[in-house]
Amino acid sequence: MNFGTEIQAMLALAKSMKGQGSLEYIMMLAAASLVIAVALAMVVKLKGAAVANVIVNGSSTSITDALSNQLSALAGNAV
Repeated sequence: MNFGTEIQAMLALAKSMKGQGSLEYIMMLAAASLVIAVALAMVVKLKGAAVANVIVNGSSTSITDALSNQLSALAGNAV
């Protein structure tokens, strides 16, 4: 029996399996990076679509001012 060729065959098999595992790891990292990039793009796109002004009783005002006025009116009507 020639143990040298068997050892070489086992080493070649181990290297190919190790290479396959590292390639799968790199592909998983790439897929995760792509998902993160798409999620960030969606968040940035939605951030620009936020409403800043509302129309209350025919006048345009900021959301914070409108909420403040409504809360003040509610507090004034409290018993």
